[in-house]
Amino acid sequence: MNEQFYEILRSELWQQPLTSITLSPAEVGAYIDEAKKQSVAGLFCNSLVSNDIHIGKELTLKALAIVNKVSKGNRKRNFDVGKFSSFLKRHDIPFVIVKGQSVAALYPHPELRQSGDIDVYCGEAHFIEARDEIAKKTDLHFDPAIPVKHLAFSIDGSKYELHRILSIFSYPKHQRFFNEKMEKALVNHDEIVINGVGVPVLAPTDSVFFQTVHIFYHVIKEGIGLRQLCDLAVFMDKTQERIDFSLLLSDLKKIGLEEFFQAIVHILTTQLGWQIRVSTFIPRYTKLAEKILNDVNDGGNFGKALEENRVWVILRHYLKYFSYAPKEILCIPLEKFSRRWRGVVS
Repeated sequence: MNEQFYEILRSELWQQPLTSITLSPAEVGAYIDEAKKQSVAGLFCNSLVSNDIHIGKELTLKALAIVNKVSKGNRKRNFDVGKFSSFLKRHDIPFVIVKGQSVAALYPHPELRQSGDIDVYCGEAHFIEARDEIAKKTDLHFDPAIPVKHLAFSIDGSKYELHRILSIFSYPKHQRFFNEKMEKALVNHDEIVINGVGVPVLAPTDSVFFQTVHIFYHVIKEGIGLRQLCDLAVFMDKTQERIDFSLLLSDLKKIGLEEFFQAIVHILTTQLGWQIRVSTFIPRYTKLAEKILNDVNDGGNFGKALEENRVWVILRHYLKYFSYAPKEILCIPLEKFSRRWRGVVS
């Protein structure tokens, strides 16, 4: 992806009009394919159209079709998030919606963010209650065994993940700290309106903490795409005055991810154009940013564009990022062996 691609994407993220961009049909086609690979096609195509870039009738129709498809998917997800949230509220089950539609709501045009699964966190204390109420409401039959992380299921065409734990760490000390922090976040949550329904979401500092952890684990395994980085950029832009950066950096340091966060911020500011307005956070450069960006460009969303065997991709990433997260990566085989030995459902 070259600077021109990022310039077009930045225009949609920050609503900054473009001037003097000329593209050949071949360039437009390649850019749209790249945007699809990165799961930002709705954002990118809307920028092409709204900036009145001359791309020809055929490509304009293609761009509009992508925008309409992404918008339709978001309308469906927003309706389902509202409906599911109302259901859990009626049963007095504590929960928050994480990532996805809760972040999409902050985009200049929320309907253009590529939607995905609906992630719901209810914590370990309320997981069984939530699972059983869902089973009663639907015709779904769940395995009685308790999953390590989450329960995946579909309702009316939307995929859900009901989380008892939001992320799995291999280093036990990190896992304990993360679990305790997220349990507190479940109580001290925010609320936004989606499809006319009040939806509980993580408070800004907790959300950035979790999004960083989420991005980290995909980076060191199969990879991450621009969609997740755009999410974090937009979220921090809209909430940065409410983010406690001192606490955030302290908490990330406790799980070994402070430098990783600095690397991600470098990408958000240099490539995606996020502007830091607060004086409480001074970013610093790290070479790790270049490694991450190269993997984003090569692999796309969750590394799906890579043709090599997924196992080799993960092993290569473990080696590449080992020096930045040695405790986590070193303990991964031990954690997997422990789970198998205990017969725990993954």
